[in-house]
Amino acid sequence: MREMSNKMRSHQRLLDAVLDGVQRVEDLAEALGVSPSTVRRGLGDLESAGKIVRTHGGAVPAGLAGELSWTQKSRQHAPAKRRIADRAARMVEEGACVLLDAGSTTTFVAELLAERTGLTVVTNGTGPLWALHDATGVELIVAGGRLRHRRGSMVGDHTRAVLDRLTADIAFIGADGLRPGKGVNCSSADLAAVKEAHFRNTRHAVVVADSSKIGAAPYPHWAVAPGPYTVITDDAITEDGLQSLSDDPHCTPLVVPLGTSPPPPH
Repeated sequence: MREMSNKMRSHQRLLDAVLDGVQRVEDLAEALGVSPSTVRRGLGDLESAGKIVRTHGGAVPAGLAGELSWTQKSRQHAPAKRRIADRAARMVEEGACVLLDAGSTTTFVAELLAERTGLTVVTNGTGPLWALHDATGVELIVAGGRLRHRRGSMVGDHTRAVLDRLTADIAFIGADGLRPGKGVNCSSADLAAVKEAHFRNTRHAVVVADSSKIGAAPYPHWAVAPGPYTVITDDAITEDGLQSLSDDPHCTPLVVPLGTSPPPPH
C-alpha cells in the first residue's frame, strides 16, 4: 500500500511538471531529481491512464497537445518577442492606464513596465501579474475570473465586467494567429471574448505578435477588432504577411528588427 502511495505521488509530481510546460525527458529528470529511465516509466504509466501524450523525447498533456502553455510559448521566438515587448513598452506614456492581455509577449511587456512609476496596469494574465506584483510604482488591477491554468488567463463574465468598466489609454493584446480582416485567432471562445473586450475598452489597441503568427490560424475561434489597431511584429515577416497587414485599412503595422544585440536602453 505504501509503495502504491509513493508511486501515485511521484506520478502526480511528474504530471504537474508536464502541465507546467516541462516537456523533454532530460528536463523532467533534472526538475524532479530522478533518472531519465524513471521519467520514461512514469510517462508510460501516465499515457496508459490517458493523462499525457508521448512525443519524441518527451510528453505533453492529453487533450491539450495542440495548445501550449504560456510558459512554453515564452520559449518560442523569445528574441523576437522581447524586441516586440521593448517597442511596445516605449509606446506607454507617463501616467497611462495600460491593459495587458495574458500571454508570453505581454509578460515581457509587463517586466519592462515594472521598472516604471505612475502607471496603472490592468491584466487578466498570471504572467503579467507575477511580473508586476512587486512593482510598487505601478497600480496593479487584476481582472479576475475563471482561470485557464494552461494559458495563465482569466476569462468569463467577471473578467469582462472589469474590462467593460474602464477605458484604458493603450492595450497590448496577444495572439495565437492574426489574419487582417478576420481578427485575432484564439484557442477558445472565452479567450476570444476577453480579447474583444480589450479591443473595445481602450483608446489604442496594439496586437503584439511575432512574425510566425501573421497569417496563422491554428484554432477555430476569432476575436474581431472593431476599429483601428496597431500590430507590432518582427522583420522575419514574409512579404505576403507584411502586405496583408498593409492592405488592411484598419491596421498600422510596426516592424521591429531582430538584430543580434539586446534592445537599446530606455
